[in-house]
Amino acid sequence: MKTESPENLKPKSQYADEAVQLAIAGQWEEAVALNRFILDKFGADEEAQNRLGKALTELGQLQEAKSAYESALKINPLNAIARRNSVKLQTLLQTKEAMRAGPARVDLNLFVEEMGKTVVTPLEGVSDPDLCSKVAAGDLADLRVEGDGIFAESIRGVRLGLLEAKLARRLITFMKSGNRYQAGVTACEDTTIRLIIRETYQDPHNAGKPSFPMRRKREVEFRPYAKESLIPREVDAFDEEGEDGEEAGGERGEMEGLHAVDDDAEPMDDFSEEEDGGDEDEDE
Repeated sequence: MKTESPENLKPKSQYADEAVQLAIAGQWEEAVALNRFILDKFGADEEAQNRLGKALTELGQLQEAKSAYESALKINPLNAIARRNSVKLQTLLQTKEAMRAGPARVDLNLFVEEMGKTVVTPLEGVSDPDLCSKVAAGDLADLRVEGDGIFAESIRGVRLGLLEAKLARRLITFMKSGNRYQAGVTACEDTTIRLIIRETYQDPHNAGKPSFPMRRKREVEFRPYAKESLIPREVDAFDEEGEDGEEAGGERGEMEGLHAVDDDAEPMDDFSEEEDGGDEDEDE
């Protein structure tokens, strides 16, 4: 920014228009210099302070930006733009300080899924659009009981959201009887946060009772055997001897007509309030 002499000094409004155009073009360093020039030459100006705060924020100079907005508020305490951005910057500064002061990541073993010991679940009641600027995938989270529900909170004290009601009620039962759990953020995008929860200690009283019960899902829809009446009459699969001289009714014959059934276990989507509700296999 070249020095302007009093003789060729342009009107303040013209400099203000130029500062706006610099912001539109994303030329933040030039915008900082021009707005400071306006303040130096024309004195206190809340709009120039707001523009300066915006430019400094874009350059990552958060403390200086906050000071610019506070200067605007000294001129006009009712300036909504300055007040809103000052509060936002204060939150960001506190978050950055907490990130430097405390651990930001958890043990990666937390994120290894284990049947009956872990569950991945989305959080409910997430409404803060800036939440993902305060928390990231891999962050540690605490589970805190609140009435008959559980909410997750980051290690920096940021409230993340609520566990699904049925899952919360089940975990509260186990927590009251001595179990302990650890949680970590697996994904954070906009207002969607997913959490992995791991059982880290099982009280002897709960031995044999999985925190996150599983149910079996049969991949094939038919039974692994068939009625004799369903076998075509022209096929004498059980009457002739095999190539090795064994009767078809022997060991090989018993295996004929049987189909391997692959059972995959998946997390149960309905968490019963009964402690033993997940131990029984639903397959008949």
